Amino acid sequence: MPPRSRGRSVVHHVVLACSCALACSSTDEPAGSSSSTGPDEPHATLLAQVAGSVCDDPKVVAVQITAVQVGCEHPPPSPCTLPADPPLLQGDMASCPITDPTVQLGLVVDRAAEYQVEVVADRSPEAATLECYAESMLQTSVRVTSVDLDVRASKSLVAIGQPCPDG
Repeated sequence: MPPRSRGRSVVHHVVLACSCALACSSTDEPAGSSSSTGPDEPHATLLAQVAGSVCDDPKVVAVQITAVQVGCEHPPPSPCTLPADPPLLQGDMASCPITDPTVQLGLVVDRAAEYQVEVVADRSPEAATLECYAESMLQTSVRVTSVDLDVRASKSLVAIGQPCPDG
């Protein structure tokens, strides 16, 4: 997984804060729609239940769900072209402290593919800690199919207890 860039993180926090302000304002958009993918656009939502205790570490200032594409919808030998440097997708973020026992973080994807999903605990100024999430403890990635996108599926993910494996 590519290293986390401090500069990118600061810019993302500003963008995320603006996005949250817009999302919380009154609009005519239907509930559950996304600003990046409209309500009519095919998409799937990846949901991670994160223990509020992640914020028990006083160095953790926020947690965020992220994903990176690591494969295609159909495994080989199907034709598949992966981006040389797939972008890091960033979803919901929660600031610490978290008073609830758990917080649900979501990430909307609009491409059928296989993703590695991690929850990043920002321990600024130290290095972030990562925990892999998947649909079961026996997996380290999440496959999103074109059918998932069409039906706007929500996939509940569980913590694996360690970072996702590289590559």
